Order: sequence, then structure tokens, then C-alpha cells
Amino acid sequence: MSSQRARRLGSHHWYWVAAIPATFLLWVATLAWLALAATWEAFAFDANAVRLSLIALGVPFVFLTAYFPLAVYRDATYVNHTSGKWAPQPMRQALAAAVGPVVLIVLGFLVAAFDLPPTWPVVAGFGVTVPVAAYYLYRRREHVGVPDVPW
Repeated sequence: MSSQRARRLGSHHWYWVAAIPATFLLWVATLAWLALAATWEAFAFDANAVRLSLIALGVPFVFLTAYFPLAVYRDATYVNHTSGKWAPQPMRQALAAAVGPVVLIVLGFLVAAFDLPPTWPVVAGFGVTVPVAAYYLYRRREHVGVPDVPW
């Protein structure tokens, strides 16, 4: 693909990268709301408040953790071909992003082996991806900027 055509098409994979910190902030807000609601006597929640928040956000956490390396690789490849200001080395970025899925899988095996709560690997795998995504987005914005809104 020519770089002129690539510039016209743009890359929307950075949206998936940006979804990781946004989803994390949504989860923190959900936990804060559940903690506040647990203090009200009428809505007495037990210690399962964290598990309750992960029921709603667990599947998106797992999906974003698994898709993150591919999204970073595709966006870094796009930036590498079109920017001229920043060469993010797509394979290195994808390897840094792959730490989250590795943590998710390794802890998943440990949870299965030792009968631990299944929320641990989901939170740990996703938690590892948040700083990597934030750093990548910071560097991308610093050197390339934020693309225009597609609509």
C-alpha cells in the first residue's frame, strides 16, 4: 500500500489502544460507585462488590487484553509508514503489549491449579496493559498527534 493511500485511509487501531485506559477508568468509577452504594444500609452489598463489577467488565477486559498486542502492532506499523516523525518499531511495541496476555494466561493456569478466585488473572492481565497503553498513547500524541475524528 502506498503511503499516500495509507494517509487517506488512516489507522483506527489506536482507538482500541485508547479503550484500555478508558475502560480501566470506567472500572474504577464502577468500584467507587459500588463502594459508595455499599455504605448505604438499604443497598447493603457484601464483599462481592469487586466481583460484581468484574461480571460486567470482565469480558471486555479479557478481549482488550488479548487484542492489545495486535492493535498496537497495526497502529505502530501505520505510524511508522506515514509519520516520518516517529518510528515506533511495531514488533517491539507488540512485544511490550504482549505482557498482558502472558500474565493473564499464566495466572489463569495458577488459578485453575490452586483453586483461586478467577478475577485475579483478569485484573492482573488487564492491569499490566494499562500503563503500556498509556505510555504508547502518550508517545504517539507527543510525536504524531491525535488523528481527526472519522466522521
